[in-house]
Amino acid sequence: MAYTERALEIAARVEDFVRTVVIPYEKDTRRTSHGPSEELAAELKQKARDAGLMTPHILPDGSHLMHSEVALVLRKSGLSPLGPLALNTAAPDEGNMYLLGKVGSAEQKERFLAPMIAGDARSAFFMTEPAADGGAGSDPSMLKTRAVLDGNHWVINGRKAFITGADGAKVGIVMANSGTEDKLAATMFLVDLPDPAIRIERVLDTIDNSMPGGHAIIAIENLRIPADQILGELHKGFDYAQIRLSPARLTHCMRWLGACTRAQEIATDYACRRHAFGKPLIDHEGVGFPLAENMIDLKQCELIIDWCAGVLDSGELGTTESSMAKVAVSEALFRIADRCVQVMGGTGVTQDTIVEQVFREIRAFRIYDGPTEVHKWSLAKKIKRAHKTA
Repeated sequence: MAYTERALEIAARVEDFVRTVVIPYEKDTRRTSHGPSEELAAELKQKARDAGLMTPHILPDGSHLMHSEVALVLRKSGLSPLGPLALNTAAPDEGNMYLLGKVGSAEQKERFLAPMIAGDARSAFFMTEPAADGGAGSDPSMLKTRAVLDGNHWVINGRKAFITGADGAKVGIVMANSGTEDKLAATMFLVDLPDPAIRIERVLDTIDNSMPGGHAIIAIENLRIPADQILGELHKGFDYAQIRLSPARLTHCMRWLGACTRAQEIATDYACRRHAFGKPLIDHEGVGFPLAENMIDLKQCELIIDWCAGVLDSGELGTTESSMAKVAVSEALFRIADRCVQVMGGTGVTQDTIVEQVFREIRAFRIYDGPTEVHKWSLAKKIKRAHKTA
């Protein structure tokens, strides 16, 4: 793909910033098991502001880069696990900003979106629900959280699970069933956080730790939201989820491709410097070949991301294409991260480099935004429908 001059210029500045400013923070003690601390996040974001790189995928006039341009910029932001946080390109904020930009009213954009673009507010997307409650996970039709109209307010009750960044977020998007008992209809509601009606039951201890606030179990008890805080239109929540879904899947791929590119750099440096049995490790096929396989996988990831981004730029929802990209990229990146760990031996499983963290983060990525198996199942259904039509 031939990237635009605009994308190349922004991406070059982002890469320089991540390599020179952000990477030195990777040993910072303010990185916790539940993500970087708010203090660390604020410090990094101020560095990005000073460099004129806050939220680089959204231009000063509020317009959004094309998806094909975002692909390059976010890949560079992902060269460090801290890069997306510093540059305000991280999930779930990036996806939430995109959705608000597409669906929000002018008043909602001013109140909720503007502070997010400025890097002054983090957000959380309240959709997934606890399995123990029989709630929605990969199957959104299992949505249990209820929204009931009371005068000019909606009252919401339910529980949510794996809510990334809820601890410390200032903006929430809550998905709830606004239909009847026998007819599901989802609506998205905007809410200022913290709110006493939204209680964090616990922040989960998970394999990954790159996202501030971690992943929480949430109880929503009699949350009252005025009707003007409905995002978009009533009962259109599932439609809006589709608007957010494909780009968000793809931007995850972009960021983690950047992280695996860096892991490959570190593993390559190790293999070229470390000697064993009379020669550099890379001269042993058992080490050199995995790095060669990584090179191939990295390029294939880049190409399928760019292909899917082009589909989105054409105006299509890209549901099928983003499913294909999510499966292909998450599985390839896991292979890459695993090989990097193996190439580095004992060093690969230590926190002396970010390779160990990248391996953990990519393992989680194979699950969130739809597990590989769910995407394959969905694709298989589409294949069957297409066969029937043919």
